[in-house]
Amino acid sequence: MKIDLKGKVALVTGGGRGIGRVIATQLAENGARVTIATRTEASGREVAEELRAKGGTVELVALDLSTRAACDTAVQAAVDAFGRLDIVVHNSAIFPFTPFEALGDEEFDRVLRTNLYSFMWLSRAALPHLKASGDGRIVGISSLIGNHAWLAGLDAYAASKAGMNGIARSLAIEFAKYGATVNVIEPGLVIDDRSPRMDDRTRDLIVPNIPMKRAGLPSDIANAVLFFCSPTSGFVTGQALIVDGGHRLPDMSSYAMSSRL
Repeated sequence: MKIDLKGKVALVTGGGRGIGRVIATQLAENGARVTIATRTEASGREVAEELRAKGGTVELVALDLSTRAACDTAVQAAVDAFGRLDIVVHNSAIFPFTPFEALGDEEFDRVLRTNLYSFMWLSRAALPHLKASGDGRIVGISSLIGNHAWLAGLDAYAASKAGMNGIARSLAIEFAKYGATVNVIEPGLVIDDRSPRMDDRTRDLIVPNIPMKRAGLPSDIANAVLFFCSPTSGFVTGQALIVDGGHRLPDMSSYAMSSRL
C-alpha cells in the first residue's frame, strides 16, 4: 500500500518485532520519519539499521512503557530527533496466558500499565504536538479478544484491550477540535515472530473457523495502520477496525450454508 507521508513524523511502540516492525517499515517506506520505541534494544537496532540502509530516516529509543515517565520519554525522543510529532502508533503489549484462578493483582496491574495506561500516557504526552500538527493521528493496536473473547487465560489482556477501545472513542471526541483522529485496530489471529507462544494445536483449532481460511499477517495490520495515518482517513475517528479475515462473523453455520450457494 502506497501513501504519501513525506514530512510526517511517527512514533511506533513495540516497533522492534512482529506487527510493530512491519508498521514501522511501511511508515518509513512511505516517507515518514520514524522513531521506534522498544523494550529490546537489539531488535530495535536491527530494524533501524535495516530501514536506514533502504534510505529511511529512523531513530531508536529503548525503554519499558509501563510507566508514565517512559511514555513521556518516548514522545520527547521523537520530537527531539525530528522537531515534531504527527503520528503515534501504540503497538507494544504483553499477553501472558494465565488461568483466572492464578491471576494475581500484580500481574493484572502489570498488563494494564503496559497495554492500557501507556496508551493514555502516550496520548497525553503527544497531544501538544498533535495540536501543532493540525492533522495528527493516534492509532492503537487493540485486539479482537478485547470485546469478542475467543481464548481463555487472557483475562488481563482482554481487559486492557477493551479499555483501549473505550479510551480511543472518548479521545476521538476531545481531539477532533485539533484536527487529530484517534482509532484502533482489532487484529484477529496473526502469525508473527511472537506466535510461538500460541501452540500449534490452538492455531489448528482457530484457523478452520476463519472464513478466509488463514491467519493474518503483520502486513494485513500494517496496511490498516497506513489507512488511518493517511490523508484519506481524515474524517474517520473513534473507530475500531476489525482485521480478522471474518473470524468475528457471528454465525459460522450461516457462513457455511452461504458458501454452498
